Amino acid sequence: MTKARSFDVGAIQLRCPNSWDDVLTKITTQKSMTAVTSTSSTQKALNTFWKNKLTSDEIITQSPNVLPKHIYKRLAGQQKSKDNISGCSVNTSYDAAVKECQAKVAAIVAECRRNNIKYTDNDFDLDDMDYCLKPLTVTVPGTLNGEEHTQTGPPKKTNNVKTVITRTGIVKLTAAEVRGPACAKRVGDIFENPKFFIEHEAHVQDIRQGSEGDCWFISSLACLTIDEAFPRLINKLCPEKARNEEIGVYGFVFYRDGEWVSEIIDDKLYLTNPDYDDCDDDRRSVWDRSHGRLDPEFSRTEYKKAFQTGSNALFFGSCADPNETWLPLIEKAFAKVHGDFDSINGGWPGEGVEDLTGGVTTKLISSDILDKDNFWTQGLLKVGNEFIFNAGTRNYTHPDLEELGRQGIEDDHAYSVLRAVEYQGNRLCLLKNPWGETEWNGPWSDGSKEWTREALDALNHKFGNEGIFWMPYEDFLSRYDEIWRTRLFHCDWLCWNVAQHWTTVNVPWSGDYNETFFHFTIFEPTTTVVVLSQLDNRYFGGFAGQYTYSLSFYLHSSGQKSHIVRGYSSGDRSATTEIFLEAGTYEVFLQITGYRDDTLPKVEDVVKQNWLSRRDKLIQIGLKHDMAYAKGTIDENFSKKNERMSLATSAILTPPITPPVTPSTPSSENAPEMDKHAWNASCIIGLKVYTYQTIATIGLGKATDTDEVETIENADEKGQAIRKILSTLDDTFSSNLHKMKIRTKKKSLKVKWKFHGRNWKEETGLCDEKKGGKRERKEKKRERKRERKEEKSREKRKRKRKL
Repeated sequence: MTKARSFDVGAIQLRCPNSWDDVLTKITTQKSMTAVTSTSSTQKALNTFWKNKLTSDEIITQSPNVLPKHIYKRLAGQQKSKDNISGCSVNTSYDAAVKECQAKVAAIVAECRRNNIKYTDNDFDLDDMDYCLKPLTVTVPGTLNGEEHTQTGPPKKTNNVKTVITRTGIVKLTAAEVRGPACAKRVGDIFENPKFFIEHEAHVQDIRQGSEGDCWFISSLACLTIDEAFPRLINKLCPEKARNEEIGVYGFVFYRDGEWVSEIIDDKLYLTNPDYDDCDDDRRSVWDRSHGRLDPEFSRTEYKKAFQTGSNALFFGSCADPNETWLPLIEKAFAKVHGDFDSINGGWPGEGVEDLTGGVTTKLISSDILDKDNFWTQGLLKVGNEFIFNAGTRNYTHPDLEELGRQGIEDDHAYSVLRAVEYQGNRLCLLKNPWGETEWNGPWSDGSKEWTREALDALNHKFGNEGIFWMPYEDFLSRYDEIWRTRLFHCDWLCWNVAQHWTTVNVPWSGDYNETFFHFTIFEPTTTVVVLSQLDNRYFGGFAGQYTYSLSFYLHSSGQKSHIVRGYSSGDRSATTEIFLEAGTYEVFLQITGYRDDTLPKVEDVVKQNWLSRRDKLIQIGLKHDMAYAKGTIDENFSKKNERMSLATSAILTPPITPPVTPSTPSSENAPEMDKHAWNASCIIGLKVYTYQTIATIGLGKATDTDEVETIENADEKGQAIRKILSTLDDTFSSNLHKMKIRTKKKSLKVKWKFHGRNWKEETGLCDEKKGGKRERKEKKRERKRERKEEKSREKRKRKRKL
């Protein structure tokens, strides 16, 4: 969005709105009339274009509400998003979510026992595959290309292509990729002896990715199952008292947009193969021919045992043990809280760890690491203690079907970093492929020459194709392009405190730093983690609209021009930094860059095409959208365009966007139409400040457009006086305007208007509106002078007559 033009006015600056740009173009130069005429047509066309395409930044655009207000109020009830939190422990939100989760499960168990039935989740019943698998979509003619962040696995060979809209864009999917699960069955019908945990805990070797493209989420789960370091981290997601395996109800908690939320599911899971009676003719005939000598009932039983029993029968993620169930149930709950399974297809591993732990992730590019020794000692060696690490490979431009050059490392794939150790002078990293197979085959791989019996015992390693492998630190940095480091707070939950504040800001087309900024105060020197976030639109797929945003910020000490540190983007939704700060007040200046993709569906189009055919889905996702966007409350002082004064009382006075001679309402015929393709981006952002053993308070401010501004008192009165003067300007007046200056006096404002070839002054008093202008006062002064002069002449004549 273009910046407003401004005029120097001594110690104060007056901003001229964008709608006057065509006037300013003609009046800021003293060239000949021929030159002005030759350039004005081009400039006028450009000014008209920008005026139509860029909306005013004077009014903050509120995000649309998907659901009608009366439906939203009824469904939302007492639920309220925690938009602003001041100085509380990081575990406060978690404890509240766990209690809520346990209460929901207890109520469900009591009801099911009274009715003597197992629990069925009517809000996410897997028998309704259209609801649980597919996002809200719109019909799009033709085919367009698009890319996901991660791939589901090796490329599949097929010629059939279908165009669908996913969370990140419009993509072409092959028939094999479109093929979904065959049916859904309860845990008791799939597993012979089901156990949520085998031996009462989760282990990294349990994890296997299924047909869903959520390697980012599965690799995040793998980081939480390192029993040496985090024996209880998985248990925090699924509290023991929040499930009843007999009834078939399970409760989980996840971290979303600054707060922990609970989710309840039943025990139905998707299977890859259909029931015996639902087999297609080819599969049924092959099975019957190969088992023709068996009793038909026994043949049916053998079919179920072969295709629909144990972990191998599951369509999505599964545990390695044939009777363990924790992983597919967590994956199902994670899909439900996001709306459907498609919503968790593709993502960043660091964001997955944040969703599971409430930590803060920093994204690193391996080639950008300055001191690799320091990163090893202060970073990777602390994996499992203060940090969790994930790593990702890039998407190579050519395939490696024989897997010779990549040495077993898959491209465009996410891995978990489990351990980092130094053994006999070797720096080694232990990694996990969420597929549960396909391992590194270079130095220190299974069976390589580096291994000895002593090394196997020292590193507690066993050979096997489980997707877990060791590799040298140097190869780790060269093979993995992106590394995600997540700071954990769980070990010192009673010591870490968090404050957060959410608001809505306009996002300028130009990507300039936003005039809205956050400021926070800490009261003791402390390690501080600063996080600038936007809402996670994965939770309301289809309603994200056409705009996406990337975030960054500068951290300043209050009133200082030079910044302390910059916070860089750490994925799709946040920018972070971690630094030790002294007690004091600090300012966070925002840079939000917006991108618009016209091929993505508009919110209104999604609603129009789904309100009848997929009503329940629309209500569910629409409610999540509206409750999430309710965080972005806007202070009236920030939204009224005619009252936009700096919170720091800086004298940046803004005249009306359109200065009419007299107020009037245009007719419908003459009313200008807004360009439907105009830039109109607004983003809900939140600042979270984590502090160790102290608290922080957060507020909002408005940045000024000049470094040298005078702080004045009675700014509102003076601002009203200036706006009163500016409101009298008409187009003829402003077309001849060349320069404008304003000077403040103790009780008045002097405004000087300079035209081409003439000057004019007007002074407005603030204390007495009945006072005339300067011209009238001069005239009165002259009259008094004449009167005094005449009085003196009369007295002189009188004295002469007496003599």
